[in-house]
Amino acid sequence: MHRTSRRLISSLLVVFALLSASAGYPADDLTVRYIANEGFLVEGAGRRVLVDALFGGGIPGYDAAPEDLRRALESGSGAWGEIDVALATHFHPDHFDAEAVGRFLSASPEAWFVSTPQAVARLRETLAATPRLLDRVRAVLPAGGEIDSLRLRGVGIDVLNLTHGSGTNAENIGLVVTLGEKDFLHFGDTEAKMPDFEPYLERLQGTHLAILPFWFLSSEWRAEMVRDLIEPDWVVIGHTPTPDAPAGYFARWRGYDELVAGMLAAFPEAHLPSEPGQTFRLGGE
Repeated sequence: MHRTSRRLISSLLVVFALLSASAGYPADDLTVRYIANEGFLVEGAGRRVLVDALFGGGIPGYDAAPEDLRRALESGSGAWGEIDVALATHFHPDHFDAEAVGRFLSASPEAWFVSTPQAVARLRETLAATPRLLDRVRAVLPAGGEIDSLRLRGVGIDVLNLTHGSGTNAENIGLVVTLGEKDFLHFGDTEAKMPDFEPYLERLQGTHLAILPFWFLSSEWRAEMVRDLIEPDWVVIGHTPTPDAPAGYFARWRGYDELVAGMLAAFPEAHLPSEPGQTFRLGGE
């Protein structure tokens, strides 16, 4: 599955989304718009939430949003406006950019931004000349195994402490976001082990939508945890390497096609975003 195939799939999914939107699904369905990498706009119950979507060029081997889409997000233009809350799971440049967040907060005077203390510290430096914007910024990092809960502009946010992985000092938060009668989870880049998840499984069980990095679908024990313990209604895959990523990105799978085939074998109904801007709607039980 190479770039031509990805574009075709993207076009078909956009058509499906438009048809679904006209079919009269209930108002508490979730509309998901892929930005890039693990960046998404999720909408439900009249609320709109960005996760890991305000960043720049990202890092090689993973999607980055085209410049026009980034400008629209940061300025709140058109379909990308009226955001209630923007979230970032950690401060890495394929998930967060302080200048992009600053422009977003300036253009969206009602929106909030929530992330880790590390990310917020960088944002404070960037916004030193406009400190009033920091009134709508929250830094959250609960102790391991604990949950910090927020409610901002009608959006419920449960924050989990899930370590990023070896070789980095990055703080990483997991998120369970509630929009009306539906909720979704986003784990950022965690490589936490099963004992780290155990205190959170009661909260995670039955989450309607799971937005997961690709290694949760390609790792046997993680896939089993998602399928048997969390049991989401829908799965959306993020952080998938692009087909032309360096060969080392696919060392365990021989190539992009093999990686995708393995993920879809584990979760046949999972949604694999194919291009920035793709939109689809999730409804029903």
